[in-house]
Amino acid sequence: MKNSKKDYAKMNLLTDLKIIELLGSYTKSTTIAIEYVTDESDSRTIKGEKQVQKRVFIGNLFLNHDYAKKVQNLTDNKDFEAHEMKGKSRISTTLILSDKTSNILLDGKILKSESVKHLAYYYNGNEISKQQGKDLNLFTPNFDNKDKQKTSGRGSVSVEDDFRMITLGITKIKYLKCFGEEYAR
Repeated sequence: MKNSKKDYAKMNLLTDLKIIELLGSYTKSTTIAIEYVTDESDSRTIKGEKQVQKRVFIGNLFLNHDYAKKVQNLTDNKDFEAHEMKGKSRISTTLILSDKTSNILLDGKILKSESVKHLAYYYNGNEISKQQGKDLNLFTPNFDNKDKQKTSGRGSVSVEDDFRMITLGITKIKYLKCFGEEYAR
């Protein structure tokens, strides 16, 4: 898969270990920018494999934001409690371990949906347009359904105040900007 238009050659080398070193023990609230490639959740699955991948850029991914406190502040429901994570174990305030795959995941919150940009879709390693994916019937029927999601807090947060949570495998991160430095694979 080809890279986006960033000049990665001029950036610091990004590795899984570098991500762990930079963010693993960081406990203050901070914002980072990341770009990553992952399976498109609304892609058709054939023989256990998603057919479409996507490259995504998040300009403002917030680390060390407590989910339960965020919901409590947005809803004035001081009794709200987050459910226990299933299939995941917390390593630090920013990192989570997948119990099933043993992959290390970055735990972040997206407070403004406009900071998320889909940069490209890929099929068999080649970049395709959204329309090409539709023409090839690579997406599930609910791909363009905007009403499929509940808001945060099990539906208690208003649409205007909604935020998203993401636990992203660190191996999928292609670009990271944090603490004034840029890193790329």
